[in-house]
Amino acid sequence: LCHKSFPQPPTSRSTAQTNMRNHAGLLLVSTALPTASAHSRWSCPEPRSPSTGIKRGPCGNDYNNFDSPLLQSTTDDGGDESIVEITPGPLRVVFEESLHHTGAPFRISLSNDGNDDESCVLLDHIPHNDCCSPFIPDPTTYTPYAITINIPNVICERCSLHLSNPMTDKIRGDGAPTAIGCTDPDGTCFSVYHSCTKPFRIVGDASESGGGAVPRSEYQCPNYQDVNENWPKVWTGDNGADVDASTPGVYRRESSVWSTDDYTLTTAPVSYREDTGGLCSVAIASSSAQFGGYNPQWTAYLVSLFFYMAIN
Repeated sequence: LCHKSFPQPPTSRSTAQTNMRNHAGLLLVSTALPTASAHSRWSCPEPRSPSTGIKRGPCGNDYNNFDSPLLQSTTDDGGDESIVEITPGPLRVVFEESLHHTGAPFRISLSNDGNDDESCVLLDHIPHNDCCSPFIPDPTTYTPYAITINIPNVICERCSLHLSNPMTDKIRGDGAPTAIGCTDPDGTCFSVYHSCTKPFRIVGDASESGGGAVPRSEYQCPNYQDVNENWPKVWTGDNGADVDASTPGVYRRESSVWSTDDYTLTTAPVSYREDTGGLCSVAIASSSAQFGGYNPQWTAYLVSLFFYMAIN
């Protein structure tokens, strides 16, 4: 609400009938307009759902739905399309936040082939960017995060990336630098937002010289820290204090500094900031256009919500 100026609501009502009329009007407006959603989602690769408010992991209503793959044009006129193919190795990806939650970190995982039931953590304890104030109704204000992850050498017909975002700002004292934190998945982090990408194909090299790729269903997930040995294990917590981020799946309020130029993590090694993989190089500029810009219906919705809160 701080982003908009609203007229003052009436300070009094003459009769109970007026009160009922106000509530009826609010009900009509709120049911006819979009439902609020927050707080994070994939930008590139494209998400299965544009919602930023999925709280049932890992993919909400699109759980185990691999029917709509990520497609790319195979002709200049865009007439023919095929599923996007990704080569194992470094890949820049982009996600975005629609509502600020101080210190709420992120985790990226890779699904199984055509199956969301099991996933491998690719990168954990991605720190929050505390710089910004995104406004849910306006995707052009969302905070983008660009980071380079490592895709394992597997063969997968339909794999998907999972994004998890534990709300450590909601666990109060437990999220302090020296506190117990909360755990996820299926743990004590009681509020977690999720997003899953549309499925894509991973074309691993099964030859001996290519590293001997195996089917994703046979791949044994390593500890993500063994794959990302130089990934920082300490971030910034409450009041600028160091916070331990070395234990997989245990989260506190974890923040750091992200670039305002290319939206990469300035405190991470350069390998996590490189624009590689060829998939998401221009995603930051195009993501808000892809999912729609400012929706003027939201102004009416928020005005109605403001009046409702003021008179109750």
